[in-house]
Amino acid sequence: MKLVIAEKPSMARAIKDVVGREYEVTNAFGHILELAEPDDYLSDSVPLNPKTGRKIWRDRDLPIIPVNWKQIPKREAKDQLRKIGDLLKKADLVVNAGDPDREGQLLIDEILEHFGYRGRVERVWLSALDPVSIEKAFRNLRDNRSFKPLSDAAMGRSRADWLVGMNFTRASTLSAGTFYSIGRVQTPTLALVVRRDRTIENFVPRDYFDVLAHVRHEKGAFAARWKPASTDGPGFDEEGRIKDRRLAEAIAARATGPGKISRFDKKEQKQQAPLPYNLSALQKAASARYGLSAEEVLETCQSLYEKKITTYPRTDCRYLPEEQLGDAARILKGLGISPTLRAQVDPGRKHAAWNTAKVTAHHAIIPTGESATGLSDREQKLYDMIRTSYIALFLPEYRFYAVSLALELGGETWTASGRQEIASGWKALYEQGSDEEEPEDAPPLPDCRVGDPVAGQGGEVISRQTRPPGRFTDGTLVEAMSNIHKFVEDPEAKKRLKETSGIGTEATRAAILETLVARGYIVRKGKQILSTEKGRSLVGFLEATLPDLVDPVTTARWEDSLSEVAEGSRSMDDFVGGIAGLVRSHTAILLTKGRGQLVAGKKTSDRSQFVCPLCGGETFLVRWESRKKKGFFFWICPNKDASGTPIHPPLSDENGKPGKPFGEVRSSGPKTANPHSRTGTGKGQSKTRAWSSRSKRGSR
Repeated sequence: MKLVIAEKPSMARAIKDVVGREYEVTNAFGHILELAEPDDYLSDSVPLNPKTGRKIWRDRDLPIIPVNWKQIPKREAKDQLRKIGDLLKKADLVVNAGDPDREGQLLIDEILEHFGYRGRVERVWLSALDPVSIEKAFRNLRDNRSFKPLSDAAMGRSRADWLVGMNFTRASTLSAGTFYSIGRVQTPTLALVVRRDRTIENFVPRDYFDVLAHVRHEKGAFAARWKPASTDGPGFDEEGRIKDRRLAEAIAARATGPGKISRFDKKEQKQQAPLPYNLSALQKAASARYGLSAEEVLETCQSLYEKKITTYPRTDCRYLPEEQLGDAARILKGLGISPTLRAQVDPGRKHAAWNTAKVTAHHAIIPTGESATGLSDREQKLYDMIRTSYIALFLPEYRFYAVSLALELGGETWTASGRQEIASGWKALYEQGSDEEEPEDAPPLPDCRVGDPVAGQGGEVISRQTRPPGRFTDGTLVEAMSNIHKFVEDPEAKKRLKETSGIGTEATRAAILETLVARGYIVRKGKQILSTEKGRSLVGFLEATLPDLVDPVTTARWEDSLSEVAEGSRSMDDFVGGIAGLVRSHTAILLTKGRGQLVAGKKTSDRSQFVCPLCGGETFLVRWESRKKKGFFFWICPNKDASGTPIHPPLSDENGKPGKPFGEVRSSGPKTANPHSRTGTGKGQSKTRAWSSRSKRGSR
């Protein structure tokens, strides 16, 4: 039996429709195996939380560095995993039909490894799910072993994220006494938002002035901007802008009387249509145009892909393989082009986007030519954007004259530039201002000749203010992650980062944003993304103690290393071993320097060196002042269970030292006498209930 294992049910159905007579087809549900939880690596002596049944979080157990990594089936996928296992027993050949990327490679490979399958395995690389693409891909199967480096890179990424997330999150939470999470990509992304917000809030606007001359030429009127001979004087700022209103008004007063054209340039230029979208470019455009989040764009593109009407969405590439240009006529035929434009569409036109040398693992997102009916509103909007960007590739270039001039008037030099359209070409596809990637057209200028007379009709002073950068949106933050070099000052690092794909991947950036929202680090207000007090607290602390965790250069270097693993030039174990070493050193710092410093929105004194009498060992208490009763203090133990719930009640304060707990002590296993516990009925019981209620919301 020849067995195809697809990544998901929709892909399995599409494959079965085409090759179902030759192959048995089954599917996973994305990753149906996952890395085991920290509890699987911790000693059985670690106390359990009786409520959750999970082991408590303790300083002494960190860092957790697995020697033999374990993978376990996801609970909801056990039945499907069993079915795949039964089919593998009968299979002579298996085709890995995961998505065409690292994760897609791994999620099928790990199933085969889980069952110890040792038969022949081939790989089908599906960038689109229409019948033509599937048929072509199955004619070009490759040995699955040649893709092992991709699988290793995905597993290396998974283990690195586990090491960083599990250890740093526990260490920072134990130190702070409130839940914090730290991630390999999420934390430097958060730092981008925090630093942008700081810049905006600390920005002091400065006034400056533009001076325009209103000029009439025999062929039309236009405005020209004053060009100073020098900007070194006291009336200018460091950017060469006029900051002195009196100087600006004096110059404007000279913009009258006769003048003449001193320079006139007119050159014909051509402009090709924009490159087709990759995921981040589509997320940016859809965020600006429709206010969609990065996650909404990704989910919608995945739906369009699974409906077979667009190609694979998680791509970082904006180019197309030249070998596919022959499919253009078929695809264009199914795109419903208006009769007025159809006559101009040339399927043989070779736009610069057709460049096999620039295609990475996946090409740009394009339509497949399949019928696009019954789409939701969001699907229709994104499909139209993808469809339009593809059609534009086959329309004539936008042609125009670029015009610039200079004139002498009132003893000053003034300049202007603009465009004169010759043929709209592909721009006829777009409504005015609908494509965020295209700059606004410059105003038209009349044809002039050097020496032509002009008449100055007065000057105008326009008051302006310097502006801070804009708040991040989903689209601009995803773009910042993919172009992280723009936020780095070190020249060498900047140069190297410009050649990489930034931080995160096209497949993960949307999820990172959603994680930051879920953690309470950022919030959305309309289209804008803003950092919260909690997010700023974390970034501020890390900048002072572990700056590499908020430095995008660090994460980009990790991505470089993962690329080396994917290319086969570096081993997965070498990469993960390096991350493990960093985790050991940084966890120790988080557990020490984090004490008393990593707290958001709550007032505490310096963290003491009093050991928790209920936990003992390396766990130190924190002294807090009550928010309701000034001058009233209490002590808390930072240890929490896996759900983030404190495992002990607070302790009273006795002359600046920890006293007895305010209620019962929760424990697991055999009960032992605790001299600090308070049990019984009446008043003590009331305090226990009150603490239990508060504990559900986390520590104070």
